[in-house]
Amino acid sequence: MTIKRFVQLFVFYFLSIIIAIPIANLFKIERTWLHYLVISLIGYLILTLPLTIMTIQKGKK
Repeated sequence: MTIKRFVQLFVFYFLSIIIAIPIANLFKIERTWLHYLVISLIGYLILTLPLTIMTIQKGKK
């Protein structure tokens, strides 16, 4: 892996956290573990979507 790929991964990881927390807060979840689970699932979806798209585009080159 190149340094560019590591930077892209970090940026998408950071954005997934920044986006997932406010979205999860909209649900007004009382239980801490459930709140963490929702943040994790939303963050995972936000993280995997652009990385999957980038991987597919890289394979087409």
